[in-house]
Order: sequence, then C-alpha cells, then structure tokens
Amino acid sequence: MLGRIRHGLTFANVCSFLALTIALGTGGAYAADTIGSSDIIDESIQSVDIKDGQVATADVAANSIGTSRIQNGGVATADLKDGGVATADLMDGAVNGSKILDAAIANADIAIGAVDSNSVLNESLTQDDLGNDSVGATEIADSTIDTGEIVNDSLFDTDLAPDSVRSSELADNAVASANVVNESLTLSDLAGSAVNGAVSLSGISNGRCTQVTFNVGGAAVGDSAIVSTRAAIQNGIVMYANRVASAGHVEVNACNFSGTTMTAISSFPVRVVTFR
Repeated sequence: MLGRIRHGLTFANVCSFLALTIALGTGGAYAADTIGSSDIIDESIQSVDIKDGQVATADVAANSIGTSRIQNGGVATADLKDGGVATADLMDGAVNGSKILDAAIANADIAIGAVDSNSVLNESLTQDDLGNDSVGATEIADSTIDTGEIVNDSLFDTDLAPDSVRSSELADNAVASANVVNESLTLSDLAGSAVNGAVSLSGISNGRCTQVTFNVGGAAVGDSAIVSTRAAIQNGIVMYANRVASAGHVEVNACNFSGTTMTAISSFPVRVVTFR
C-alpha cells in the first residue's frame, strides 16, 4: 500500500495539494463579487486601492465634497447647473462689463437713484427720455430758452413777469386801441413835448393879432401844437399855436377879438403841448 502511494506521488501532485491546503487554511482566497462592505475594515480603503475613474456620481454621498476637495480652477461651465449660481455665490466686485451680456441690463436691474449725470452719455438724452412735466425751472440754465423752444401762440399774460415786456419786444404797429386800457394814456406816453410857461402881452389893437414864440424843449419841426391858458383871461383875447418853427420853438398867435382895448397881462400862465 505504502509502495503504491509512493509510486503515485509526483512533484505536480505535491504542489497542488500544498496550495489547496494553504488556501483553505488561511481563508485568503475569495470568489468574484463575494466581498461586501462588512468584509472591509472601516476607513481602510485608500486612493491607491481605487482604479482611476471608477468613483461615479452615485458613489459620492450628498454634501460630501467641499471646497477643499475641488482642485483650484477645476470647476468649468459644464459643471454648473443652469441657474445654480446665486447672488450669495458671487464675490463683491466680481462681475464687470465683460461678464455681462450686451443689452442684458433692464430697468428692473438698476437700483432707484443709481444713475447720475456721470453715468449718462453727454448729449444722449432726447425728449422721449423725459417724463411729462419732469423738467422744472431749476433744471433750465439761465438764458437757454429762445423763440425756437417756445410753441407758437402758446404764451399767456400769466407767463410774463410784471414789467417784463419792453418797447424792444414790441413789433412796429403791434399795439392797437384794443390793447390799451381805456383812459390810461397820459402826455408822458405820447411822443412830443409839454411845457408850462408864462407870457406877458399888452397893446394888441381890437381885431388885430401878434405873434409870440415860446421856448418848448423837445418840440420838433412837424409836431402839432396846442396852447391853453391856465388862468382866467379877458373875454375875446384868444391864443392859438401856429407851428413848430424850429426845434424847441413854437410860434403862438395872440389876438384881440374883444371889441375894445386889450387889458395888459403880465406873467400869464400858459401850457404848450406838441404831438408828433
């Protein structure tokens, strides 16, 4: 029997037997897909034990990856979900003009009071940009409004300041009777002159006249003249203006139509008025 066993022993048989005995004795051999989580010591798997590219999304626990786990500059646009970046995710001053899509800023994106003169392009605003009644007197520079900015026939007397319309603003022949307040004109409003003076006369024969020249400042050749007495005079003694003989000189005729001898007068008050 022993001899028969010895005859069957070969080197290959011995090696096979030893390998089987060691494997069964140590428990170091496992069939495929037979090792589970319970067979692995907690926190014993290291990076070198994992094949590159073998950790999938499903293998990563929720909220397990923080900033320290991400390589600097490693997150690309494709890694970000649309609409996933909120205001709190942006650093102050991180967004400049190059980051904003052209024509993407709407009125709702601009804070109230955020746009001032420095933010507006010079001479870029038009009337379409101005709200109704938005321009007040304080926004208009002195002497900037001329006739080109005023709508024709749009101004009323309430728009004019007292004493604001002068002679230079009135066109020739622009003022008619209807524009003048009744009984408001005085001699000072009429072109010509008006002077108070005195005259002394005597010896004018009945039915005769004599000529007297009055010095009237402002009288001009061509003016119409009127002379009037400023006190009671002898009945039948008449004075009337003849003409403005030269600048400042008015000829007046004094006549005696009393039918009797003229009573002499001295420093008799008269008024001479000329109209141009």
